[in-house]
Amino acid sequence: MSRISLCLIARDEGDVVERCLESARPYVDEIVLVDTGSNDDTRAKAKAAGARLVTRTWTGDFSAARNASLAEATGDWILVLDADEWIEGGPAPDALRLRLDATEAEALSGAMHDRVDGGGLRRYPLVRLFRNRPEHRFQGEIHEQIVPSIARRLGMRSVDPEPSGLEVGHDGFLRARRVAKGKEQRTLDLLRRRVVAADGDASARYFLARERCPVVLGRAVPGSHLDEALVHLDWLYDHPGILAPRLAADALRLRVSALLAKRRVDEARRALADPLAAGVVFELLRIDADLAEGNAEAALERARACFDRDDGVASPFDEHALVGPVARARAAEAALLQGDVDGAARFAEEGVCLPGGGACAWVAKGAVECARGSTLEAMKAYLEGLRADPSDVWAWAAFAELVLSTEDFRTAADAFGKAAALAPGWDAVDEGLAAAFLAEERYTELERAFEGRSESPGEGARAALALAAAARGSVSLLHDRQAPVAAVQRILKRLEAVGRAGIVQRLGAGLRGA
Repeated sequence: MSRISLCLIARDEGDVVERCLESARPYVDEIVLVDTGSNDDTRAKAKAAGARLVTRTWTGDFSAARNASLAEATGDWILVLDADEWIEGGPAPDALRLRLDATEAEALSGAMHDRVDGGGLRRYPLVRLFRNRPEHRFQGEIHEQIVPSIARRLGMRSVDPEPSGLEVGHDGFLRARRVAKGKEQRTLDLLRRRVVAADGDASARYFLARERCPVVLGRAVPGSHLDEALVHLDWLYDHPGILAPRLAADALRLRVSALLAKRRVDEARRALADPLAAGVVFELLRIDADLAEGNAEAALERARACFDRDDGVASPFDEHALVGPVARARAAEAALLQGDVDGAARFAEEGVCLPGGGACAWVAKGAVECARGSTLEAMKAYLEGLRADPSDVWAWAAFAELVLSTEDFRTAADAFGKAAALAPGWDAVDEGLAAAFLAEERYTELERAFEGRSESPGEGARAALALAAAARGSVSLLHDRQAPVAAVQRILKRLEAVGRAGIVQRLGAGLRGA
């Protein structure tokens, strides 16, 4: 029977490497692990699991490290996994070996099952099993790919391998894990260097845009990071055919999501006319465009048509929660926009009973309770949402707005601060955070919260700092901060709404004095 070598690279993955190796052990004859400088117990755990260790100095090039592992493999076939991946399903090991003995293919794909923020599960094919040949090598410093070398050896432009049946789990895209591991900034640095070095590198632009445009359950997380993402997504949109079809469809999804989050609805509508914009993923974006335009009837009709829909391969990927709790949450939003509170309540209740939706349906339920005037029940719903997904920025923002309305300014500031950390530069959140601090005249804390952010400040942040300067009577600082008038007015209206008219008058006087 064919021999299979498991090849992987790792650095400080002691918390997950055993899971990976134990899941693959029944399928492979040897394990080759290239360690690029672990300071934890990765090497000890890998060795105990039977891995042959190779130590390699990290050079900032993922392909070089991966290819070092391939060079050590002795099997007929190579299975590639990351330490934060694991085999969670598929054919029996002997059945897979018989399949490899019988096939004439150079590679087989696996079904990737990404755990994503919001509690969802995203599925798509990816080549992870290929013949051990010296010509089969990874390329690209980051988001490295094996398929181009396989296609080149076959004299083809591209290859679309048939599935192996292996199902591979992956939780490395969860933002909390990436931040804790320091992977987010490292990935950004590598991709930015790659884009600068090769301006026409479409894949580098795509992967950088994907990093800068996080999408949770169909919606882009708002914030100033989207400006950088759109630079690259616009470039890709203006160069059709430069990406493989699935990546091109995903780039289109990211672009439309970012445009909607930036409230550039007309541009999003034009992009949604693209033939690639097919499937539930894009239908949900059309719903968001309908909602942004106030077209509740069209949004509700589209949302209901998405319920439990089977798209097959008509989308960039398959994320089942989108046709379950997410579609119900969008329907609830549309019903509320129509004034049908009871209908919205039914959709939200259905959504919270379905798995994989994170906080989205709970946020919709909270909005229903707010419409009913039930502050306590709304608060309970938002807290349930945060229990379901503590990193959901919309749940934090909705909870913060509700608490602000009750004049619990300390709790509101804490909640807005959580939302601001997850969506830096989201003006609505920054303006709420500013109002919570200004309501209690906590000017030093306001400045500390907004100054020194790594992301470029949006209008809300600039308005907040300008108002802090006005409160202190610092005319020169106020001029430096160039307050955006509309954002300032929105913050002052929030303060008036929570009974802080006196503070509004003093801030207004400070602004006029400048």
